[in-house]
Amino acid sequence: MIIEKIETKSLVRRSSVSLFSWGEATLNPYQGCYHNCSYCDGYSEGYYMHDDFSERIKVKINAPYLFEQFLKKEGFIPINREKTSTLMDYMPSLKEKKDYNHPPKYIIFLGGGVCDTYQPAEEEIKLTRKLLQIAYDFSMPVFILTKNKSVLRDLDILKKINEDTYACVNFTITLADEDAQKAFEPRASTTQERFEAIKKLREEGIHSGVYFYPTLPFIGDKEENIKSIYQQAKNVGAEFVYCWGLTLKPGRNKLHFFNSLEKYDPDLLQKYERLYGNNDKYGNWDYDQFKELGLIMPEILGYRTGYTLGIKYIAERYVPEGRIETNLKLSELFIKIAYLKRNILHNTQSEVKRFNDAAKFFETFQKDISKLSDEEIRKFPISRHVLPYAVEFIEEKKSYYLDSLEKKSYEYVCNLLK
Repeated sequence: MIIEKIETKSLVRRSSVSLFSWGEATLNPYQGCYHNCSYCDGYSEGYYMHDDFSERIKVKINAPYLFEQFLKKEGFIPINREKTSTLMDYMPSLKEKKDYNHPPKYIIFLGGGVCDTYQPAEEEIKLTRKLLQIAYDFSMPVFILTKNKSVLRDLDILKKINEDTYACVNFTITLADEDAQKAFEPRASTTQERFEAIKKLREEGIHSGVYFYPTLPFIGDKEENIKSIYQQAKNVGAEFVYCWGLTLKPGRNKLHFFNSLEKYDPDLLQKYERLYGNNDKYGNWDYDQFKELGLIMPEILGYRTGYTLGIKYIAERYVPEGRIETNLKLSELFIKIAYLKRNILHNTQSEVKRFNDAAKFFETFQKDISKLSDEEIRKFPISRHVLPYAVEFIEEKKSYYLDSLEKKSYEYVCNLLK
C-alpha cells in the first residue's frame, strides 16, 4: 500500500435521499481503496480514479479543515466544544440549552460506497476519526458504510454522536462462505468479523444494518447464501438488510471482476459474459439473458427471506433536528411504496411515478403538513390516487396501506418462487 498525501479544493457533496441512504451530504477523506474488492464500481472510468486505485491511497489531509469550514458556512456552531469561538462562550445558559438559531440539520454520509473510510490506511492516518469528532462537535448525525471491523476503534465517539443525535454504522456483507468472500473481497474484514462488529455496535445502542449489495449472480444469490446472511443478520441484531444486484460497467470495472471470477470459478465466466454482454453503460445486465439463465432478481429473493425473519428491507429514517417530521416521514413512506411497486410487484412506470413524485413533493415542502386544513391538503400537486394514503398517515400516524402492500409483496414473491 502506497499512501500519498494530497490537498483537495472541495470535500462535501450535497446529495438526495433514497432507500440506499437517508444521508443528504457525502464526504470521503480517501481516494482509492486497499480492500481491492473485485466488483468495486470505483474501477469504472466514470469515477476518474487513478490506475493503481487499490494500491495507491490518496489521503485528503485537509479534509477536517474543509469539513469544518463547510459546516460553519452552512450556519452551524461547534456547540459540543468547550470553546465555540462565538458569543455562546460568554453565555453559558444558551450553550447548555443548545439554544441558537441553527439551520435545519441533515445526516452526513461518511463514505459513499466506492472508497471505504475504514480501509487499512485509516488505522495510520485517522482522518475518519477526526471527521467524526467534528460531526460530534457540530452536533450532526452520521451514517457510515464499511467492510472493516476497525470502525469499532471509534466506538467512543460514535456513542457520543448517537446519544446527541444519531449514528448508524452499516456493513456490506455479500458472501457467507469465507473462501468466496476472500476471493472477491481480499483485503476487507471477514464476513464473521463484520457480523461480530454489528453485534457489538447494537449492544452499545448504535444503529446498524447489512448491505447485501452487490449480490453476485450464481454465487451470492444461491438460497443457502441468502438464508445464511439474513439469519446471521437477525442473530446479531441488525436492523435491516438492503439487498441489490451487481452492476459491471464496460471497461476496467468489468475486466477486473472477470479476472477474479476466472480464478474463482472459470466455468462461471461464460455465463457472466452472456449476462453482461450488452455492455450497458450503467453496468446493468441483459435482461433477456437474465431470464434465459434462470436467474431471479436478488431483491425478490431477499425480500422473501427478510419478511419471513422479520427484518426490514431498509433503515428506518431518522429525522434531524429542525426538520418537519411529518413531511419527511411522508416522503419516506412514498419512497418505500414506490420501491415495492417497482422492484417487487413490478407495477407500471406511471404507477410508480405517482408515488415518487409525491415523495419529492413532501421532501421539500416547507410547511408542516399535519397542521394544514383538509382544503389545503386537497390542493397538493400530487396524484388524487396517492392523496388518500397521505391523509391516512397524517390522521393515523402510520400507514395501513404500506403494511398491506408489504404483506401483498411477500405473498407475491412466495407464489413467484414456488
